[in-house]
Amino acid sequence: MNTDKKCTRPPLIFLNSKKKSLEFSYTALRDQFPSMDEFISFFNSIEGDEQKNLFLKTASFYLFLVKQGDWIVDIAGSDPIVDYLTETHKYIGIFSLIESLQQNNFIDFYTYLLRRSSNVEFPIKDKKALESWHRKYKKEFGSTQQAIGFFNSLNKGSQEALIQKLEIKNTKPTIENLSKYLYELRSKFVHEGKLILNMSAGTAIGKTGKKVVVCKLSIEDLMNFFEEGLIRHFKV
Repeated sequence: MNTDKKCTRPPLIFLNSKKKSLEFSYTALRDQFPSMDEFISFFNSIEGDEQKNLFLKTASFYLFLVKQGDWIVDIAGSDPIVDYLTETHKYIGIFSLIESLQQNNFIDFYTYLLRRSSNVEFPIKDKKALESWHRKYKKEFGSTQQAIGFFNSLNKGSQEALIQKLEIKNTKPTIENLSKYLYELRSKFVHEGKLILNMSAGTAIGKTGKKVVVCKLSIEDLMNFFEEGLIRHFKV
């Protein structure tokens, strides 16, 4: 019996529903384009059907999860929308979408060790050597690096504006350090259930470890930076 399986690419669901997906995507990103025609021109410049489908998917999900997506509380005595809950929902949505953009570039640690370009000499002699390789792997493929790469893609003016909205005492004000802090907030919710409490309008003062953090970054600011980064990710 022939057990070989044909490799088939995933269905291009969003591209197959292009008219509706384009409407959703333009609604999500209309602040970044002077007109629908300019948006369509940008979309047509994206190379390859799979990348076009990924763009439509990401922008559509962004519309429903983040841009127009609030966390609704259906409990007697509570407001239906609680700021810090919906801000946490939107924040996690943004970072999930950033990570999803790198899905085709990701490889697991085992594959990383085996690939020829890693130049790993087997057998790996001890735990210390293995940990060294794992650090190299994390530097290239870790989720934090994806966040750093995404915010590094912003134009210099946007990077400077982003840096000015977040001050971590005794930490060099770089896009890399800021990206690490923003991703750390995501991880603290995912792994520890800590809500995002400093993304409201105005200035919030908190701590990361023993370091004081002064945050002027609102969730609306982060959404604007995400929209720019999303467009730049797909620019030819």
